[in-house]
This record gives sequence, structure tokens and C-alpha cells, in this order.
Amino acid sequence: MRSMDGARGSWTSEQAFHEINSLLDQLLEEDLTAVPAEAMADDQIALQRIGSRVQAEALRRLRRFDKGQGYANTLALSAKAWLRWKCNLDHDAASGQVDVARQLDSLPQTMQAFAAGDISFTHASLIARTAKQLGGQMDANAESILVTAAKDLDPRRLRRAATMLRHCLEPDEVLKDANEQHDRRFLHLSQTFDGMFRVDGQLDAEGGATLQTAINSVMGPPAADDNRTPAQRRADAWVDIARSQLDGGRLPQVGGQKPHLMVTVDVTTLTRQPGSPAAELEWAGEVPAETARRLACDCTLTPVFRGAESHQVDAGRTSRVIPPSMRRALIARDKHCRFPGCDRPVAWTQGHHLKHWADGGPTLIFNLALLCGRHHHLTHEGGITLEWGADGELVANPP
Repeated sequence: MRSMDGARGSWTSEQAFHEINSLLDQLLEEDLTAVPAEAMADDQIALQRIGSRVQAEALRRLRRFDKGQGYANTLALSAKAWLRWKCNLDHDAASGQVDVARQLDSLPQTMQAFAAGDISFTHASLIARTAKQLGGQMDANAESILVTAAKDLDPRRLRRAATMLRHCLEPDEVLKDANEQHDRRFLHLSQTFDGMFRVDGQLDAEGGATLQTAINSVMGPPAADDNRTPAQRRADAWVDIARSQLDGGRLPQVGGQKPHLMVTVDVTTLTRQPGSPAAELEWAGEVPAETARRLACDCTLTPVFRGAESHQVDAGRTSRVIPPSMRRALIARDKHCRFPGCDRPVAWTQGHHLKHWADGGPTLIFNLALLCGRHHHLTHEGGITLEWGADGELVANPP
């Protein structure tokens, strides 16, 4: 039992907790169906303030628990570990609470506003994080600026206010942080087992703002009959940006030609004949026949003629330099680097004459194969010769 002296006389903490729970039980028993919805507005404001006050007191007591190692007689090795164990918090939540609790001793104005319910835990956490970043620059005046802002701003706008304060007090450190954020940028684009593509990444402030501006511009306001979700509209806008770049012809060449979507489709598929094979989209794999027909509505069509054994025998042109139409035929046939054991994608390949042009080798499909840069170099500089085997695969002959 711990006694407490306050405005209402001498109490124990257990009595206080009991009364708080009793009052909450009374609220929980209230039938809200008969209460006008607009009456809930004041209740929400009051409960949010009470919640902040309760959390502020929890952190005040957590600080005492942490500082005095109240967990020492348990199996926990730290206050954070104890919170994860006994309060079922995850790592981030436990660490966040302990970190803020440790700083509130040096942030009296923040603690006062938090305990009064004027700011939330998120506000207090932002101020504490800014104080750690500012170090000795975080004086009473700087804290007062942030606490005053926190009482009127939501956490997102408070974060911007804190960033502006840091720009004023330590511009060199802010620049250092910006450079570190730039170094942490990344983008992953991967295909899932069901054929969808998953996008994962993060950008620095400038990169994110650039992408956001472009997406918002392409999205525009939704039409009255547009039933897409905002997330779907953003996804479509991002694809439209990429498509406009491909269609505009301003991107660097890949493998000797402008980058483009390439779909390989049998004529029977385009003409809807029963039992036709699936179309194949480069980088994505098999796609429905209707998708191929849609793409064929506005495309450059390169016919690839096949011999009796289903090997492409010509793409319509012969020259020393492999023309784009013939390269497309090679891509349709090879699909990747054809060096034995290699599967690097066609975007990383060059066309190789099995019998060199200088030795009388023609620029025809049967004398060509796609090789990645490494194996193309190995074939020429390493003295390896390649030839088609009986099974239609390349055979590498050592020098």
C-alpha cells in the first residue's frame, strides 16, 4: 500500500486506480443508442484528454520504475524487456515509451502539457526526439516553441515545425540528415507467384515530392463515374507515367533499340482460335490472350516466320548490324542469354554471330544468339565457339 497526499486528502495508489476503473465501468454501462451522435463530440474531446493524462502518468511512473530498476527481481533484463513481457507490447512500442519517459525529466514544459492532456503521447514523443537531435541547443525557449505549437498542431504539422526549428538552430546537422536519408533510398520491384508485381521502397524528401507531384498531376480530380479507389488511381497514374516515357521515345536505348513492351503471341491466339497458347509478356511471363489482343491494337507488329521444326528462320532483313526487327525475333526465340546455364534477361544481352560476319557468317536467325555481356566477352576474348546442338540448345566448345 502506498499513500498519496493530494487535494482530496490522503489516498493510496490502489484506491485511486480502483476509483478510476469504477468510473470507467460506469461509462461502459451507459446505453449509447439513445444518445444523439452529436453529443459524442464533447465526449471524444474529454476522453482524448483523459487518455493523454493517464499515459503521461504512466510514463512518469515508468521513469521511476526504469531508473530504480524495478524489474531487477524479475527475469527481465531491462524496463523495455519487462514491458514487452508483462504488458504485451511490441519492441517499438516498449522502446518508444521508455525513451520518452527517460527524456521527460529534462522537458518540464512538455511533461506539464502532457499531464494536463493538452498534448498527446505522439506530440510528446516528437518533442523528445527533437530534443535528442538538438542536444545542447534544446533550451527552455526552444521547448516552449515546440510545446506551444503542439497544442495547436497535429503530429504531422508539428514534425514540420520541429524540422523548421532545427533548420534555424543547426542547419549543418539538418543537411547531414538529408544526405543520410538520400543514401537510404531504395526501390524493389518483384513479381509474386500469382503474377502480380510488388513495389516496395522509400525515397528522400525531394525524390518523394517529385514522384508525388507527377502522380497527382496525372491523376487529376476523379470523374463522377470513376469507381477506382485512391490507391488504384495512384497505381494507374504511376503506370501511365512509365507508359508515356516509353511511348515518347526519350529513354536510352537498351540492346540497340528503344525500350518497349514486348509481347510474343501466336497468330492463332490473336485470331481467337480454340486451344491457342498463352501470350508472353517480357519481364512478366504469360498473360491472357485478351491482354495480348489489347496490346496489339496499338503496336509495331513484327512477323516471325517459323520452319517446320518451329525454329525461327528469318525476320525479314539481312545486314551486318542486327536490325531491330531481327532482334525482336531473337528475343521471341531466346527469351534470355542462351549461353549454357545462363538465364540473364534479354535486356542485358547482345546479339552474337555464331559464325562471325568477317568469316562469312550471315546475319540470319539461325546464325544468331543472344548472349549477356559476360558470356559475350567470354566467347570472343576467351576463344569459345558456340554451335546449335541437336536439341536446339547452344553447345559451348572450349578453345
